[in-house]
Amino acid sequence: MSTIGLLTFFNAFSQYNYSLWSAGAGVGVTRSYTDVQQGKYALAYHINADYYLSPFLTVGMETQFGTIAGGNTITDPHLRAFKNSYKSFGFNGKVQLGQFVDYEYQPILNVIKGLYAGVGIGVIQNNMKEIVRIKPDGSNYIFPGKDNSTNISFPFNLGISFGLKDYYDQTRFILSANYQTNITLGEGLDGYNDPSAKFKNKAPDYYTYTTIGVKYCFGPEGLFYRTLHR
Repeated sequence: MSTIGLLTFFNAFSQYNYSLWSAGAGVGVTRSYTDVQQGKYALAYHINADYYLSPFLTVGMETQFGTIAGGNTITDPHLRAFKNSYKSFGFNGKVQLGQFVDYEYQPILNVIKGLYAGVGIGVIQNNMKEIVRIKPDGSNYIFPGKDNSTNISFPFNLGISFGLKDYYDQTRFILSANYQTNITLGEGLDGYNDPSAKFKNKAPDYYTYTTIGVKYCFGPEGLFYRTLHR
């Protein structure tokens, strides 16, 4: 009976090396969700670097630059429109599904082990390249706000990564698709700060950033252990 039990079930350990660092870049589209009712899509880019506490647990930094836009001088209820040429910098942490599941003998889990979630904190520098400051209806109302400002931001990430191995069977490149929501503190994202008594202003301004990216893994190696159940 003991021999049969050993043949049908056993615990074993696997181990493999992984690079402790990665650096990469990507491109994507932003969409604004601000006091300006109509959000728009615009192009943005990012570069990032990560340190791997394990193959599935990272801490890192990211810089973004591009455009956040919204509004329309014809269809917007207040005839507002803006184009923010922004830059941001932040720190984040991410954890992948592979940190928690035994995927060695599970084909589906092996494919999706790179699913991840993460949170962070950073700052965003807003620079209005285009903005309607005087309401174009003949009233000469001046929309209050700043053309240049800096706000605290909180990025929340959801995505999936796929590792590409080299000749030595180690992950060398990582492809990823990511959806990021950036919640900001302050009224700088769209450049408008109108009185809430006149203009709806009940939620923080935020924007989303949907991307594809590639990372290169390098540096010293770590050793990852996993208990296998079969």
